Amino acid sequence: MRAMPIRTSNHAALVATASFVLALGAAVGPAEGQAFAQSRAPNAQTNKEKDPAATTAATEEEQKTAEEEQKKAEEEKKAAEAKAAAQKELDLSKESAKAVYISGDFAFTRSDLGLISDNTGFDRTGANGFLYGLSAGLRLRDLRLGIRWRVQDTTEFSLWSFALSAGYGLPLRPISPVFSAHVGYVFDQDMQAGLFRKSLAPGVVLPPDVDVKGLLAGVDVNASYWVTRFVRLGVFVGADLMFLSREKAPLPYSVFGTPAEYSSLPLYTDSGSGVGLSLNAGLRGAFDIAFK
Repeated sequence: MRAMPIRTSNHAALVATASFVLALGAAVGPAEGQAFAQSRAPNAQTNKEKDPAATTAATEEEQKTAEEEQKKAEEEKKAAEAKAAAQKELDLSKESAKAVYISGDFAFTRSDLGLISDNTGFDRTGANGFLYGLSAGLRLRDLRLGIRWRVQDTTEFSLWSFALSAGYGLPLRPISPVFSAHVGYVFDQDMQAGLFRKSLAPGVVLPPDVDVKGLLAGVDVNASYWVTRFVRLGVFVGADLMFLSREKAPLPYSVFGTPAEYSSLPLYTDSGSGVGLSLNAGLRGAFDIAFK
């Protein structure tokens, strides 16, 4: 009969203990939560204080990166423009439609003052030598109009000529055939005594001054390679007809006296003429100065 009170007392004690634990948890829990919140608040404040510096550093880094990218883009643009300019320079299909041209010739020449018709009174009329000259004019697309100066410097004589020229280049690239014709005036700068050696009497110290001059007409063909849009190099061949006249030469003085047979030679008794031909083959270079 006494056992029942003990069990009731134990049950009441357990209930009281559980109630105390629950009450303690309810009291302690909010306090710990508040303490935890208070401990986090300074950290949040610190992060807020650190954000402006971090933002500034990030902004500066982004600005630096943007500047580097812009600089790189500008360099790439300049490189592209330089490459485009170089390609344009080598674009042989787009040379200027209008240009002033300057060209130079250097060639081998075989010139004969009386090859076709010889009434010059000379013992010989042909010689080998070199030709060099300059030309200048206007190029309108493939048409060329200009003036030309040439020197034919041979072993027996030296001839100068000035001529007007006109030419047309076929629209082929990079090698353009150019056909041209010219007409002008030719005259001698020097005539060697070897041309009329048989007309000089023994004892002649100073040969006579013999002059030839006349009209010139010719053609040539040039294979012109476009190195750039402004520079051309190539080879050419050409032929010139010369319609020459010679004035009567004065009888030279001889220390032994001039025999009669020399005085009656055609060189001293009358003027002469000849139709000659020059054949030329050599190199030609040209440079264009473009304009609009």
